[in-house]
Amino acid sequence: MLFGRGTRRTGSVFHVGTGGTMFLIRSTRGSRFAASVLSSAAVLACASSASAITIYAMDNLGTTNAGTNGDRFIRFDSASPNTTVVTLGSTLVTNRGMSGLDFAGNGTLYSASGFNSDGTAFGGSQLYTVNPANGNATLVGPMGLPAGYAATDLSWNNVLGQMFMVAANGTANPNQLYTVNLATGAATLVGNITGATGSLDVGLASNSAGVNFLHDIVTDRMYTLAGTVATPMASTIGVDTNFSQGMVIDWRAGATGAWYLGAIGSTPGFFSQIMSINLATGAGTIVPNGVWPLAGNGLPQYETGDLAIPAVPEPATAGLLGLALGALGFRRRRIA
Repeated sequence: MLFGRGTRRTGSVFHVGTGGTMFLIRSTRGSRFAASVLSSAAVLACASSASAITIYAMDNLGTTNAGTNGDRFIRFDSASPNTTVVTLGSTLVTNRGMSGLDFAGNGTLYSASGFNSDGTAFGGSQLYTVNPANGNATLVGPMGLPAGYAATDLSWNNVLGQMFMVAANGTANPNQLYTVNLATGAATLVGNITGATGSLDVGLASNSAGVNFLHDIVTDRMYTLAGTVATPMASTIGVDTNFSQGMVIDWRAGATGAWYLGAIGSTPGFFSQIMSINLATGAGTIVPNGVWPLAGNGLPQYETGDLAIPAVPEPATAGLLGLALGALGFRRRRIA
């Protein structure tokens, strides 16, 4: 996700059933205990269905550019983004568009800057920590990228226990893969990405097996990444993506972890939408209520520069789980 729409006029734009098992337990009060089991299972099922997956995002532009307050910081439910979106606050980092966002394994949220909101010369990417409650960003340090390069996405690789970052410098130069020191912000080059000459990689995400994936907005296609070698997936995303955008894979869910892309483009008209990406083919499908409506100025109300899924369960979900399990334990003690 990189290079906001605000720079495009200069020509320098760098435009991813709750299953339930019922157990029959015989006892002298078996019917009441079975009812308790069913009731608790229903609580768990409803909690899972209602919460779906909580996604946080940096809104690079939206209805109000972040020139004075920094990017807006939003949260929504993957099952119905447009009906659940909440603006939590802003980064308070003026004139810096955030092009990377992800939670580390310890639950800390990080972001990387990738462009200036007003189209002025970019001074270099920096790493920040972000408060999930209000979006306020705190500088960790400069990433130290080569001249002309800027961070386009961050992704935590849970298998390797490492934050990765992809950087770009137009389509004439190779995209580059880095690891990031979360204590200092310094980026260490892994290597130039090969296998996708002329591409502009603005998205990076990692699955539960530790495989990294790229989103290229030149071919509008996802790529698997083995080391620094990119291999195109079978299908295109299905829309003409452009501008700053990002993606995330829910690696907590194992091999079936959902993959989401905040897709942005301008063909045939400006659009911004949340898409589910097929894990096998890379094809995209708009999620229910996933299209952000246009504002009075003809631009989408939200433009997700990157997406992030918490590395640990949300407090509300964890609380409901504890409540259900506690109910089972209480009922069992009464029956014993």
